[in-house]
Amino acid sequence: MSQFITITPEDALKLIEEMGSKITILDIRPKEEYEDEHIPGAVNLDYDGHDFQEKVERMDKKPDYLIYCKSGVRGGYFMNKMKESGFHSAFNILGGFVGWKIRNLPTVV
Repeated sequence: MSQFITITPEDALKLIEEMGSKITILDIRPKEEYEDEHIPGAVNLDYDGHDFQEKVERMDKKPDYLIYCKSGVRGGYFMNKMKESGFHSAFNILGGFVGWKIRNLPTVV
């Protein structure tokens, strides 16, 4: 079932635990922020990068995606763009990486 919703950090962690490698975690913050600290298993797709749109167009639209930015705003915008572009499913983390950290959920430094 196709879904495009914003979920709490706790629900995002449950989703990661339940789906494992079946979900792709996208960190859309700048590369430097990703390199400093990120959610385990996340890959970086810098939203502000000059080739962002090109990278998105090459992405597989079939998998489920969990996306996050710094505070959740860009993540929500990107999630809506994914829906418009024909992606199967995407979840945005409420509060982004800041919300994740406030709840002391696991990170990679």
